[in-house]
Amino acid sequence: MIQDGESIHDEFEIHSFFRVLNQSKAKIWLWQRKDEKRVVQYAVVRKVDLIKQVVHIAPCSSKGFKFTSIDEFFFFNAQKSLAFKFSARDLTKDMIIFPIPNRILKVSNDFLKNIELVEKENEDKFKHLRNAPRVQPQGQQQVTIKRLLLSGEYAHQESFPLYDMSSGGMGIKVIDPSEFDIGDLIQVVAINAKEAPKKMSGEVVSIRQAEDDSSVFKVGIKFSN
Repeated sequence: MIQDGESIHDEFEIHSFFRVLNQSKAKIWLWQRKDEKRVVQYAVVRKVDLIKQVVHIAPCSSKGFKFTSIDEFFFFNAQKSLAFKFSARDLTKDMIIFPIPNRILKVSNDFLKNIELVEKENEDKFKHLRNAPRVQPQGQQQVTIKRLLLSGEYAHQESFPLYDMSSGGMGIKVIDPSEFDIGDLIQVVAINAKEAPKKMSGEVVSIRQAEDDSSVFKVGIKFSN
């Protein structure tokens, strides 16, 4: 997946790369193959331990890391177009610890575009599958939702920017593609702090990268009532 190209071997330069990520808290892409599917998440560098020669990274998603294996992670920093593979020393929901690599590859600026970690939104592609057209809101609008937990109860309320809406569903904006999973069940509580006029619940059916902003992801929700 990561093609060999020019690489960085200098220890000082590699250490500096991680220290800058730690200081800036810039988002990095992490992904891993699982059952022929790709689990993709954002993370940030929390600690660089030069004595133990390890890096600690934390998830950006409120749901924590979804990875289940310590083997073969892919790490990509879009700002510097640098990438490498690693196996973790430790993996929990809140932290991954991995050894500082001996080599980091420089990849092309089109690296993310070529591998398409998250499918890009294409409104025209899915128009024919919808019963009603979706309309994007004028100005900023917020949607307050509750997620259905495995226990059958709803979680605490959360608010997200509205992406688009129709009689059959809606899209909300998130900054991490792992914030929701396909199949998640939600209930709409309010729109722009006003209580929803009727019971609105639905299922997450898609998670795609926004066409006009690569740092934003659209979560597509299909209403069930």
